[in-house]
Amino acid sequence: MKIILSRKGFDSTYGGFPSPVFEDGKLVSIPIPANNNQESSITYDDLNPLNVNLGSFIKELGKKPKVYGATAGHVHLDPDLYEDSLSSNNRFGARLKGWRGLFGTDKAAASKLSNKDTGVNPGDIFLFFGWFNHIINKDGKSVYDNKNKGFHQIWGWLQIDQIIRLNNEAERSSVPEWTKYHPHYLNTEMKNNTLFIAREKLSMDGYDTKCIQGYGVIENYNELATLTEMDPEKNKFYYNQFQENRGKNQSPNEDIKISLWKLPLWFFHEDITKRLGYHNKDNQRTRASWFKDDKYAYLKSTSPGQEFILDLKYYPECAKQWILDIINSGCKSN
Repeated sequence: MKIILSRKGFDSTYGGFPSPVFEDGKLVSIPIPANNNQESSITYDDLNPLNVNLGSFIKELGKKPKVYGATAGHVHLDPDLYEDSLSSNNRFGARLKGWRGLFGTDKAAASKLSNKDTGVNPGDIFLFFGWFNHIINKDGKSVYDNKNKGFHQIWGWLQIDQIIRLNNEAERSSVPEWTKYHPHYLNTEMKNNTLFIAREKLSMDGYDTKCIQGYGVIENYNELATLTEMDPEKNKFYYNQFQENRGKNQSPNEDIKISLWKLPLWFFHEDITKRLGYHNKDNQRTRASWFKDDKYAYLKSTSPGQEFILDLKYYPECAKQWILDIINSGCKSN
């Protein structure tokens, strides 16, 4: 089994601001804006994940979703994991009978995932993470807490049931009717266009997962699912170690570096080539990115970066338990 830490949702380029963690702890990932005419249908006003209307929330913030600085009003609804974000009778045909979680990708990211030797297969699990920050109430309005720039947080999962290569006409013609609203089906211009369909139920050898869906979202903030090292002193220490190891100047800023992660100690495999994808080359820069103490591994993660694959056959059994703990850390009972 492999896990894929997959960066999805608003970022500085697509969207321009973090997804929210509300004052009650509710966690909602905002899907990125669409800038392709083939996807000009679903808007943020149409989406209501966890009873949060995204259009109203964004308006209250006084912000406009952007792609490379240009305002975009439509939505690239991917991955689509919030079952309640659209009603069952929506005009997009996005919740027809049989619907399950979906995720699509293309270009270089798709090539990475489809590599015959190191890519992914049915049964492997995506853990989706993104840029989040806490919301506070100021003078009766929702604003982001400006104590820091935010953090990387795992917010959803999808265990692969089917992999459909949409550029292949035979495979494209076989997609279920309930998938045909998805942007990766609609946008025929994408290269290496690939769609991942979730399993109905999660399955992990040796673990009781009968009550867990094969896809879903973490509804409430839990620091167990936070990737960023949130201790300011440790964050600064390891980030500056990374800078020094690369022959760069230390950062004079006290702000938390979002891409400096704290991970379970088992992530620090003694063979660097077995570590997390994109962070497993045996070279000076990669070695400079990893640290550990007696409890945790620390990683200056690649930024940006999308699909980080980890092959669990090289890791202890507790890695699977970590996946379950993450999934259960803030999600509703299924």
